[in-house]
Amino acid sequence: MRAWSGILLAGFFFWLAACGATNPPPPSPRASIPTVALPVATESIDLFTRVPTPTRNAPPDPSKPMVLTIWVPEEFATGAERGGDILERQIAEFQLAHPNIQINYVLKAPYGKGGTLDWLTQLQEMMPERLPDAAIVDSRELEQIHALGLLQPLQRRLPSGAFWDLFPPAQTIARHNGQWDNQPLILETEHLVFDTRRVTTPPSSWESVVAEKNQYAFAADSTESFLLHYLANGGSFATTAHPATDASVMQIVLDYYARLRASGILNESVAVMKSAREVMPLFVSGQTPLAQVRARDFLIEQARLSDTLAAPIPTRDGRATTLVSSWTFVILTDEPAKQSAASNYLLWLIDPARMGEWANAARLIPASKSAFAQALDASAYADVLWNLFHNGRVAPDFAKQAVYAQAWHQAVQAVLNGELAPEDAAFRAVQMITQ
Repeated sequence: MRAWSGILLAGFFFWLAACGATNPPPPSPRASIPTVALPVATESIDLFTRVPTPTRNAPPDPSKPMVLTIWVPEEFATGAERGGDILERQIAEFQLAHPNIQINYVLKAPYGKGGTLDWLTQLQEMMPERLPDAAIVDSRELEQIHALGLLQPLQRRLPSGAFWDLFPPAQTIARHNGQWDNQPLILETEHLVFDTRRVTTPPSSWESVVAEKNQYAFAADSTESFLLHYLANGGSFATTAHPATDASVMQIVLDYYARLRASGILNESVAVMKSAREVMPLFVSGQTPLAQVRARDFLIEQARLSDTLAAPIPTRDGRATTLVSSWTFVILTDEPAKQSAASNYLLWLIDPARMGEWANAARLIPASKSAFAQALDASAYADVLWNLFHNGRVAPDFAKQAVYAQAWHQAVQAVLNGELAPEDAAFRAVQMITQ
């Protein structure tokens, strides 16, 4: 029994240490500005003594800089392959301008077990004093973070211009129940790319895709792919209220998929793809002249893709639209002094020149129009994105999608495998959702 107790205690200790520990980013030389060492989250909890440990509500020590702990995914860290050095310099510049504040970036997995939302949920329940002061999170998890009661309002801390400078979908994301409680930094979306040597005019509608018979690669088993067409054609997340209508919309989308498969436009490898990130290699290698890809992936590959242009994803009625999500900055601490420090850093971060410089290097798309103009050179591609972000739909919360995703995956695969007709697959999907 004593041995088991020791094992459990040691396991608990290591779990607690994992909450805050991180490795420091590799140093990079700076010629124009002195290097300011970024603090590392190394604080652990002493289970063997009664010495009190600092909490997020403890009064600050005026003799020491305030440490602002921010949880971030890998792409938004100072050690990131693209843009990490620029972000590190910008943080150093902020700390020189605000010597009483130290920025402590802590890497967290973006999703799943051990991801940001998972940790926030556990800590809020068991150890709220160990929560970070701020975080960069996927907008599709905001609803669940809001349910934890952690999001702090921004309208009293940021100028209104920071909100109105956002693209329309980002404004929708930033406002929850009439309250501005997060600040989108980066937008994520998908669009069409095409090889101009093989396709002179990109298809804008489903009918033109089928009529032109060009190979078209998109992640057919992706929730995002199905969701865009489902919502654009009037589908809802209230299937229990009007199941016949939503089943009809599902059938329309599934029928389109079946036509693509039957005509050979959609091949086997694409039919089982679950994410748009799997599609870009097919286009880069020349295996398909048309592809639906993530904007981030295209920005990374754009320099080596000659004779390539972007366009909106073909839709049933030919109207340009897309699903838009964001990586957004949230303030979580309820301590006024740290809220003020986090707001100061956020304002520094979203300055158009700084955000534009970092996003350009990181191959990311700013959520604000002024930073967008700084990050992307005037081009046909910038025009495509600008129009999409003015006509895009906000991607629904992951928790909402989860109820539907499994039913959609089964329906899509049943249709593409020839096991069910679109009408029957849609009916079964609605049955699964409404059970």
